[in-house]
Amino acid sequence: MKHVKETIVLLNFGCEDIQKIARAIRDKHIYTMVMPYTVPTARLLEEKPVGLIICADRSAAKPAAALTAFTGLGIPVLFAGAAAEMGGKPGVAVSDIDAMCGFCQECGCTGSWRMDAFIDETIEDIRNRVGNEKVVLGLSGGVDSSVVAALIHKAIGDQLTCVFVNHGLLRKNEAELVQEIFARNFKMNLKYVDASDRFLNKLEGVSDPERKRKIIGHEFIEVFTEAAAEVHAPFLGQGTIYPDIVESIPLDGNPNGVIKSHHNVGGLPEDMHFKLVEPVEMLFKDEVRVVGRLLGLPSELIDRHPFPGPSLGVRHLGAIDRATLGILREADAIVTDELIKSGWYQKTWQTFAVFLPVKAVGIKHEMRTYSYAIAIRSVNSVDAVTAEVVRLPWELLETMANRIIKEVDGVSRVVYDITAKPPGTIEWE
Repeated sequence: MKHVKETIVLLNFGCEDIQKIARAIRDKHIYTMVMPYTVPTARLLEEKPVGLIICADRSAAKPAAALTAFTGLGIPVLFAGAAAEMGGKPGVAVSDIDAMCGFCQECGCTGSWRMDAFIDETIEDIRNRVGNEKVVLGLSGGVDSSVVAALIHKAIGDQLTCVFVNHGLLRKNEAELVQEIFARNFKMNLKYVDASDRFLNKLEGVSDPERKRKIIGHEFIEVFTEAAAEVHAPFLGQGTIYPDIVESIPLDGNPNGVIKSHHNVGGLPEDMHFKLVEPVEMLFKDEVRVVGRLLGLPSELIDRHPFPGPSLGVRHLGAIDRATLGILREADAIVTDELIKSGWYQKTWQTFAVFLPVKAVGIKHEMRTYSYAIAIRSVNSVDAVTAEVVRLPWELLETMANRIIKEVDGVSRVVYDITAKPPGTIEWE
């Protein structure tokens, strides 16, 4: 939605919880944007904010002089946290969301930021921008790309073509599930490309995690480029969401200081000359889910756990071969199945299996075995920057482990990962 009338800008003078604050205020139907304190005032004024909230942690050491540029714009200002000390003004705690929302109301915000209105205006924007041209979209089956596909299709119908690439690293029955869901819910053009052998042949014998990621990313670009060329579409749809943008803005003007690079379908070649359509770039993840529900997408898509771009490729340690990849796929399906049946799927942010290329002695069918190990990982997180280990019920873990060892050939040991982030990462590779 490009025409928000009541925008509050949160100026980041060094606040770790800036995204959480922005999201909490949005829960009151007040649209917020996050900008670094280095933003030029001319750029800030382009958004026509009705109020500014300047945020800083106690540990922040940003130049107080930089405040002057923003306090002299004639826009109401609220200082939060250490920003009040920097500016020598009264302020509120960074945790006092009610006080911040009260300030927003004083600035004239009436609570007009609602997802049903967002959908209507976004559909109109897409139609006006695309006209009679075509759009191609890389569909992964994840929440963001699925919601973008539904939005664009609602706007322009058959002018959209989705390309779904099976790189052989998907979860069990993933390719069939995605095709079935979109065929059932939307009569859209879906181009399915089975490139499993192409990817797995390239990955054969490769054990270095970074090399695996690069091979998967490069090959995806090649396959998508070939498929997109057949569509002859000048527009490219992308599932960029607001945290992607916020985390790609360097706070101190230093490009090396970003949390992550803004994605562009794995880095498509510049010579493709696409014009981008990014209809959910203003939304946080949970807002994207709300839009998906309003558009009629089923829970099996909208409420899915996050899944990494390289898919099972970063959950299979060591060199990938088809046999051990099959072991991981079956084990992961059991973990998900038991999580859903126990009611714990919605209580965890991400839970999955990991293949470990180490063997351990075990007993199976009353015989000695020497087979592989599977790790189970379950975490809760808000933004994936930090993550806490979930204490799954012992009985649930036992059920998962017993099923994996009994039903999956080649596994003799199951372990549970109790490492938080930090010091560990969520994925194993």
